[in-house]
Amino acid sequence: MKIRSGKGASAQEAYKVGNRFYKCFPISNNVVVNAKEFESIEDAAVFLIQNPTWGIRMNPGSAIIYKNIEIVR
Repeated sequence: MKIRSGKGASAQEAYKVGNRFYKCFPISNNVVVNAKEFESIEDAAVFLIQNPTWGIRMNPGSAIIYKNIEIVR
């Protein structure tokens, strides 16, 4: 399973920050203490489906993406 945004060379994909957790953030609030952490991509995907205004940290660029998130099985 993947969580991604964009296509081609500009595509971004969710990754484990520090190889430990996928981190989701409420919109306009990228303060780490407000992040929800998930060990599995599946748990992060379920959370994002249930909380559509939240975003997830993606690479390249370590950006938090809130829109056009695609969950691919």
